[in-house]
Amino acid sequence: MSFLILLLIAGVYDDTPITRNPDTDFVPGTYAEYRAEQPEFTELIVTPVIGEAKGTDFLIVMEEHMSDSLDSALIDQWLADIQGEGSFCAVVEITYADPVEIRAWLADLYAEGLEGVVFVGDIPVPWSCTVSRGTKANETFPSDYFYMDLDGIWEDNWIGYPGIGTAGQDSIYDGWSGDLFPEIYAGRITTSVILYGDEYDLIDAYLTRLHEWRLNGNPSPNALCYVDDDWAGWGNQYRAAMERLYDDVELVNQVDSTNGTDYRYNRLQAGYDWISPFVHSGPTSHSWSPGPPTTAGHIWLDKPPSRFYNLFACSNCRFTSNWCMGCTYVFGTETGIAAVGSTKSGAMLAFAQFYIPLGEGDSFGNAYKAWWNYIISGGFNPSEQYWHLGMVVIGDPTVMPAMHLLGIEDGDPAPAPAIHFSANPACGTVTVSSSGEFTIHDMTGREVASGHHSETITSLQTGVYLVRAENDGVAVIDKLCIIR
Repeated sequence: MSFLILLLIAGVYDDTPITRNPDTDFVPGTYAEYRAEQPEFTELIVTPVIGEAKGTDFLIVMEEHMSDSLDSALIDQWLADIQGEGSFCAVVEITYADPVEIRAWLADLYAEGLEGVVFVGDIPVPWSCTVSRGTKANETFPSDYFYMDLDGIWEDNWIGYPGIGTAGQDSIYDGWSGDLFPEIYAGRITTSVILYGDEYDLIDAYLTRLHEWRLNGNPSPNALCYVDDDWAGWGNQYRAAMERLYDDVELVNQVDSTNGTDYRYNRLQAGYDWISPFVHSGPTSHSWSPGPPTTAGHIWLDKPPSRFYNLFACSNCRFTSNWCMGCTYVFGTETGIAAVGSTKSGAMLAFAQFYIPLGEGDSFGNAYKAWWNYIISGGFNPSEQYWHLGMVVIGDPTVMPAMHLLGIEDGDPAPAPAIHFSANPACGTVTVSSSGEFTIHDMTGREVASGHHSETITSLQTGVYLVRAENDGVAVIDKLCIIR
């Protein structure tokens, strides 16, 4: 595996050093290379898998035919868990459409109440190009913020780099104006870039541990703030932001303490709930001072037991690159839940705006959206564009890292309720039995009936329904077919 040698340059945004590749001709996976490996764009067709997209709070968007390769019981449980936390959600599959069509579709759903989305599989991604005002460095990169800001104006004015190339269009966004605040939050579940694992098995395993984490959490949560040499002076500030979520945050920022050997063999295996490394990086590795580097291959082999990551590590979440390190942290281990990081140089700054809502019990996605609101609120200047337009959430954005810190009782989880039908399919009349409350929804998400323990339902018309049962905060969903 080849490693990027990264060069420190002076960033103009908050005087914080940023990393870039010293080879100005090198682009780690160009847009042309990305498109050459992808299908041609086709008309957007949305196929419901569970529920309907219209009117949902949270939408799981899978690539076409993906649900056929995943464990349907795990998908049902995933929906039940999310809905048990207060969001009504649905699962759909979409064709490989132009991102412009996907964004317009999401905008229509936002008008109907959509709050967030997760893309599962290889969903098309728009690309952007920025120029650093301070260094004139250029970068082209995947930019999922396009799917969060649903009414801003994203422009393609240049063939090549803004102000340097030729006026025209090359399908890469290079200008931003209008209302750039985020309407929704978004996340990615992409496992095809982890080349040693079957992508569907990796997703099934991820959904399994999502449910287990929601039930059990971590009885002794703590965090690691591991700050390599070029950011050592900001270590106390970074730790203070993380302490808005965790009481126990270990800071390591001594120049003679941070190195690749310590990080891999001591820190990654220590069982921190959350790890925030601050380090020069590429898509597939961290480049410590001094080395050796930590690679995605090391993460795959060592299986660190942490759950959450804030990767202040340039390009580390470039989910279009094979062995994307952010994807490997989350989907290539046995405990990974979610990460936030960038697909390009730069990373998150103003960390407190992310950790404060998390510490108050908000979801990963809502906290990420709140952070974006803060960034945009002062005007989205070129330095902020260069630092942040590559930011992305890897994993399920509905998870709440503080949920088990804020009063959920320890001990054995409540048993999942069972749903029984007198017949399924049922001819008009059906008796629904459950150990707790249940509700019946049509495929648009509208509640059409409810009951407690055992009820005979006669009002349902021919069609497919979703029955949701809950017992002591644990929920399950099952399908019911009515024929007349």
